[in-house]
Amino acid sequence: MKRNIVIIGAGAIGRGYLPIVLDNNKYNFFFIDQNRKILGLLKKKKYYFTYIIKNNSYIKKKILIKSALHINQLDQLKIKDLSLCFLCIGPRNIKNIIFFLKKINTPIIVCENDPETVHEIKKIIKNKKVFFAVPDVITSNTSPKKLLKKDKLSIVSEDGELFVEKGPKIFGQIKFLQKKDLLKIQWTAKLYLHNTPHCIAAYLGSIINVKYIHEAMQNEFIRKIVEGSMNEMLKSLKLNWDISHNFLEWYAQKEISRFKNILLFDPISRVAREPLRKLEINGRLIGAAQLCLYNGVFPNNILKGIVSAFMFENHNDTDNHIELLQNSMCPEQFNKYILGLRSGEPLDLLLKDRLNQIRKELILLKKFKINEKY
Repeated sequence: MKRNIVIIGAGAIGRGYLPIVLDNNKYNFFFIDQNRKILGLLKKKKYYFTYIIKNNSYIKKKILIKSALHINQLDQLKIKDLSLCFLCIGPRNIKNIIFFLKKINTPIIVCENDPETVHEIKKIIKNKKVFFAVPDVITSNTSPKKLLKKDKLSIVSEDGELFVEKGPKIFGQIKFLQKKDLLKIQWTAKLYLHNTPHCIAAYLGSIINVKYIHEAMQNEFIRKIVEGSMNEMLKSLKLNWDISHNFLEWYAQKEISRFKNILLFDPISRVAREPLRKLEINGRLIGAAQLCLYNGVFPNNILKGIVSAFMFENHNDTDNHIELLQNSMCPEQFNKYILGLRSGEPLDLLLKDRLNQIRKELILLKKFKINEKY
């Protein structure tokens, strides 16, 4: 008898990666999402293909699904013998499903880029069985045209690793770690050596109007900034964290190779979305720059990444008003009320001093093609 799993968020991690590492012979998959087009295809076909990158080629895996529902239909969801619930919808959207989480008494695995989400959920729903997970993987939420022609639901994913806080029983290729080790090692590396340069590559790629991360990395100027930001984070982590330097160096090299991988088709629109969240005070951009300054590392390239986030233009994005905020506020107000910086602290002063210079430098990028030198 198969056990039932609810995966809330049928995007890159939820649809593309989790069914790869979870034991398909043990589980039925129920997908919840707000994209009606994807849900319609899932309901109609009851399967899709994930393509796993191994040895520089694609390996096809067919994923069967039990059902797919819109997030507004969660109150209608009645599943007997629910085994697990995975959350893959982003921290901002958790509030929309709290009513459902209160109803279930099953382990909840939070695959988000914020361990604080676990604490908040526990506090609200009074359920101690909420666990943090760190997917060490890049999974696209799409695939190349030749694969989409065969299956509109197809997704490309690396053959990564899923690290989960020790506690729940899960069948599959999972690595369980004590919470302190998960946060200290895997989450620290993911936040600063993956998330920081990854989103910088996306914002810079958006400036030259390319679609995928690997295309952005073909631009020499962008590549140097991304690699430079990686080196700044690497130096800071070596100075501030008791983590193996060999591990950090290996992780950094692995990430740069990932960003360049032409098989991944990792969309800039996915990586760059919600720039205000990426600019949170303890997050992957502002938090990363603060960490560098604290350790005496000048965040020259991360500053360029921060300014490129200010310049992100996508009218479909919920944070498409950053430029409006900047134009309607003086630099001191913007830094204080939007970025959360204290007036006169080093990063506040640096941004005030270098913002216009960096912006002019980045605007020049628009004149260059993908593989041209700057």
